[in-house]
Amino acid sequence: MSYVRNAWYVAGWSSEFDGSLKRVVILEQAIVMYRKADGSVAALEDQCPHRLLPLSKGKLIGDDIQCGYHGMTFNCEGKCVRVPGQDNIPTSAFVMNYAVCEKHDIVF
Repeated sequence: MSYVRNAWYVAGWSSEFDGSLKRVVILEQAIVMYRKADGSVAALEDQCPHRLLPLSKGKLIGDDIQCGYHGMTFNCEGKCVRVPGQDNIPTSAFVMNYAVCEKHDIVF
């Protein structure tokens, strides 16, 4: 199916996003969204690069998401900031992050 890319799509009402992880599907792409401590909304690819478990099944630690499988932790930019049991974080350990706009009580 063809979609218009590089456009804004409605993810939900502002009131739907709080300090918990919410899975949203836009253009057949699973996205995990949540409201950060500063009040802005973050959006990341909802798939851990290690075992492909949905990050939305993990937990928030501050503004970071910890994967529920092995505990890899990703910041709101999608960069892996912690791998349990090792100090070296692979450069391939990241998830896609998405721009978010919140206007008129709608999150795009």
